[in-house]
Amino acid sequence: MQIDVGIINYNGGLELSECVGSLLAQSVPVRVLVFDNASTDDSIAQLRKKNLDCKIIESSKNLGYAGACNGLLENMDSDIQVLCNMDLEFDPTWAENLLRCFERHPEAGSVASLVMEKSGVVNAVGVRFGADLFAKNEASGLDISEADVREKEVFGCYGAVMSFRKSAAVAAGKMDASFFLFFEETEWYFRHNLAGFKTVFCPEAKVYHERSMTTVRYSPRKLFYSERNRLRTAVRLLPLADVLKLPLQGFVRYLNMAKGGVPGQSGDGKKLSKVSICVALAKAWLQALVMLPDELVIRKKYRKKFGNVGAKVREILDAYPIENR
Repeated sequence: MQIDVGIINYNGGLELSECVGSLLAQSVPVRVLVFDNASTDDSIAQLRKKNLDCKIIESSKNLGYAGACNGLLENMDSDIQVLCNMDLEFDPTWAENLLRCFERHPEAGSVASLVMEKSGVVNAVGVRFGADLFAKNEASGLDISEADVREKEVFGCYGAVMSFRKSAAVAAGKMDASFFLFFEETEWYFRHNLAGFKTVFCPEAKVYHERSMTTVRYSPRKLFYSERNRLRTAVRLLPLADVLKLPLQGFVRYLNMAKGGVPGQSGDGKKLSKVSICVALAKAWLQALVMLPDELVIRKKYRKKFGNVGAKVREILDAYPIENR
C-alpha cells in the first residue's frame, strides 16, 4: 500500500519544511503534497529553496482547513490517504507502523496516530462527547505514562493528522468547507461512522505536534468557530428532541466553565475578557440560528443517505462519553 500525505499550510514558516522533511525521511516511502492556503509569509519559498520532493498546490485565497482538505483529496489517489497540519514532526517509523495497523485491521476505515509533545504530554488518543456534541480530546494533557495508549477502537482521528482509506473518504463525502475552522473533522468523522467505517488507534504511529500554531489557544476566534460549528453539526445529527435541549445544555455548560475562571490571556499573550468571550459565544449562536434552514436541508440529506441518523449518533455518543476524572 502507498500513502499520500497532504499538508495544509498557512504561514507555516520553517515548520512546514521540517514537517515535509520528516515525511521524506520515513522508513517506507510516502508521497507528499502541500496545499498552501494563501500564506502571507515565505514558507512556500523556503520549501522550494530546500528542493524537497513534494507537490505544491497554491490557493489564491484562504479556503479554511476544510476547504484545503478538499483540495488535497482531489489530488490524492493512493489507497491510504493522510491529511495533516504543517506544525508536525513524524517519527521515522510512523508510516511503517501505520501501514501495519491498516493491514492488521482490514475492517478499519481509519487509523489514528499517537499525537504528542516531545516532552511526553499527549495531545489526544481519541475524542469523547457530551450529550450536546461538546467534544473533548481523550487523554489530552496527560503524561504518556498516565494515558491509555493501547491499540483500541476510537471515534475518529484527531484533526492534526487524519489517516484513512480512500474508500472511507469517498463514502463520507467532502468536508464542509463552510465550517472554515474547527469541528470540520469531527462532523466528517461522524459521517465515517454513519457509513460504517471504524477507526483504530495505533500507539506505535507517533507524531509530535506543536499545538495551535495557526489558531491561538483560548482566543475568541477559536471559541466562535468551534461553538458555531458544533451547533450546526448538532442540528444535522441529533434527534430533534435533543436539538431542542441545546440552549439549556449550553447555558449550563457555560456556567460550569465560568466557575473555573476565564484565562487571563490567549495563547499569543493578548488579554482576554469575559466580554470578548460572551460576544464570541453570542455571535456563534446567532450565526448558527441564521444557518438553521440550510442545516435542516442537510439533516434531511443525511437521513436519506445514512438511514436513522439520530439513533446511530446516540449509539456513538454512548460509546464515547466524556468521562470525569
